[in-house]
Parts: sequence; structure tokens; C-alpha cells
Amino acid sequence: MEKQPLHDIAEVCKRLGITSRTLRFYEEKGIIESTTVGLSPRRRYTEEQLSLIKNVLTLRTLGLSVKTIAELQSEKTDLKEVVLSKRAEIHAFIESRMREINLLNEALSALESGRNIFDEKWQSDIEPRAEEREAAIICTEAIVSGDCETLYRYLSARLIQYMPKEVYSVVRKDTLMPIGEFVSIESIVVDDKFPNRLYSFVRYEKLGLKITLVFYKGEVDGLWLGYYTAG
Repeated sequence: MEKQPLHDIAEVCKRLGITSRTLRFYEEKGIIESTTVGLSPRRRYTEEQLSLIKNVLTLRTLGLSVKTIAELQSEKTDLKEVVLSKRAEIHAFIESRMREINLLNEALSALESGRNIFDEKWQSDIEPRAEEREAAIICTEAIVSGDCETLYRYLSARLIQYMPKEVYSVVRKDTLMPIGEFVSIESIVVDDKFPNRLYSFVRYEKLGLKITLVFYKGEVDGLWLGYYTAG
């Protein structure tokens, strides 16, 4: 039987742009393996081991932890579910940061107008008005139906720059594709702590779609699509 070619650790590090310390760390955690020849302790890698290393690096690029990768390798979890979960985690992080930015914007507006931000009444200015509730309904219906032109009439210039139509179309398609046929718009709810933030809950065949809309100066300045378990 023909012997498999072995790649020296220095060669692998150079080819993949990583350090030997990284490879040793991954091996200590049990997510990659190496081969030794004879009495030499120097690590070498078969083609199969090299392929596994490349897969691990790809998963690390996606932000997956070593523990999660180990669970994937032991088939204790599904890759698609892991990727969806990681994406949701990142969306939640972005949503949290955007919430802080919106509050800072409101605080700056209050300060510039001479108001006291330590007076809780200043937050009343960001309570959703009737037209914002109506806009939330229209935007929700536009997202569900795929009416991009109507939706973008309600978005702020900042959001349009951050999320051009082609980007939104891809995100919408990727988000709605796994959840089946549209059933109904269940409700539109105002956030208890941030009244300029409204949530639309839309029932689909397999899963619920949660649409987050953040209003600033009468326009939608934040928009996120996520999932919820429809009861």
C-alpha cells in the first residue's frame, strides 16, 4: 500500500497562515490530530488531517467556539442549527448596541434643547405616535409581501446606506425561506423600556418571524428580522 504524504508542521503553518501554537492548542482540545514518525516528536499531518484543520479554521472564522466545534465533530449538534444560533447571537449584540446608540441620540437631542436628561419625562418624546404605529403596520406588511419599494420609503437615509436594497433582499430571502408559508400578522407590541422600539410578530407555517423596528424622528432607523416560537 502506498504511504500517504505527510506535511510538516512548518509547511502547514505557512500554507494556512497560522502558528504552530494554534495547531498545538487545537490538538490539546481534541478537535484536530497530528502524526509522528518514529521517535521524532515533530508533528506532521496527512491529507485527511490537513483537510480537518482547514474545516476547523473555517468554523473558527464563523465565530464558533472550540467547544461547539468539538460537539459538531461528535455529532451532538447540527451545523445549520449552530450557524443559525450564532447569527441570532450576533443580531442580538448588534440590536443591543443600536439600542444604546438610539438612546444616546435621544439624550443628545434633549441636551441640545436644554432639557434635563435626569428627568425621566424627557423620554416621553420618544413614545410612538399614532403615525409610527401605522408605519410599523405598513412596513410589516411590506416585508411579508416583499414590497421593497414601500418599505424603503419609511427608512432613514442612514439605514438605507447601511442596508441597501440588494442586501435587504438577500437577508429577507434567507430569513423567510426556512419558515414556510405566511399565516397571519399576530400583533405589534411596543417595548416596555424603549417606546420608540416596536415589535411585529408574524406567524408562518413553521416558525414565527419577529420584526424589530426602531423609530427616530419619525423614520425607521433600525430594522432586524429574527425568529420566535409561534404558539
